This record gives sequence, C-alpha cells and structure tokens, in this order.
Amino acid sequence: MEAFERTVSSDRWKTYQFASGFKDDLAVALYLWNAALGQSFHFPLQAVEVALRNVIHRALADEFGEEWCFAPLCRQMLHPKQREAIDKAAQRHLRKYGSVAATSNIVASVTFGFWTALLRREYDRSLWDAHAAAAFPHLSETETAQTVFATATTVQDLRNRIFHQEPLIGHNLMADYSAIIRLLGWICPRTKNWVKRNTSVPEIVRQRPAAPE
Repeated sequence: MEAFERTVSSDRWKTYQFASGFKDDLAVALYLWNAALGQSFHFPLQAVEVALRNVIHRALADEFGEEWCFAPLCRQMLHPKQREAIDKAAQRHLRKYGSVAATSNIVASVTFGFWTALLRREYDRSLWDAHAAAAFPHLSETETAQTVFATATTVQDLRNRIFHQEPLIGHNLMADYSAIIRLLGWICPRTKNWVKRNTSVPEIVRQRPAAPE
C-alpha cells in the first residue's frame, strides 16, 4: 500500500479511500474498476467522435467546399480559436510529413472540442439553419443544433475526464453513456444500435465492487 500510494499520489488515492470507507482492499478494487470503466468507454467514445466529426465535416464541405479549412469565407465564419486549431494542425502535419495538409488531414487531427464548439449557437445562421437536418436527421421536431451541442458537451466532459485519467466514481455513468447513445442516434440509429450491441459499458458499470457483507 505504501508503494501504491507513492506511485498513484496521496491526493488521487484519497478519492478511492473515501469511496471505500478507508478499506484498502475495496479501495484498490474501486481503482481497478475505474480503469476498466475507462477502457469500456473508449469504444463508444471513439464511435461518437468519429461520427460527429464526419457529419460536421460534411456540413462544412457542403457549405464552403471540400477544402473548407482553407476557404476564406469559412475561415471568416470560424471563431479565432477554431482557425488557430486548424493552423496548428496544418503546421504539425507539415513538420511530420513534409507536405501541405489537406482538409482531410485536419479533420483527423483536431480535437473533439473543436467539433463540439462548432455546434454553438453562433454558428446556427451560418451553418446549422441549412445543414442540421442533413447532419442530424433523427432529431425530433422540438430538438435543434443546440440540443446536440448540450449533449456533445456532456460527452466531451466525459471524454476529457477519462483521457486525463480522472476518477469516474461518483459520476452518473449511465447518464453519460446515454448521452453518447443519444448523440449517435441523432446521427445514425444503425450505428447507435451497433455500438449498443458491442459495448461493455453497462456490464462494467454493474460490476462496481462493494464491501463484503
């Protein structure tokens, strides 16, 4: 336990100690369960990130052309942070491969946060009023791009928590999972159902270790 606390850090370890009632065996089991949760979420998070970026990429290409990343009208429309993200991705590509990046290279390189930000209300008039129906054909009549933005933000927060190795215990994990499934469903119900058939998230959530009676 001394070695474990030293390598994990006392501050991080306290989260699991509190959750276990300071029972070391249970705290270690919760730590391993937390790691298994992160692994199980990787597949649905991967699926929803790829799906979301592809439909937003398609909307931008339909509005500004296939090389929208470099189209003056598109760059004028984008927030400075999005332009900066594109430029940094292009620079990374040039350094790594020695060639000028195409928009397809940028699409594969920018973060989930980049795509989530493009769902903000400020893009409704320039993008989503015309393209939301094609990108998210399974929204209900009362749902809009802002509904998608709110759900994508929830998914982004979960993704960041997992990828930054932060604890998941204490979170409503099935609500987070439902947000992923809901977002996928707005894009493609068949992909949503495929993910549901192949994910282990609900099973791992149910396996939370408990103190022996």
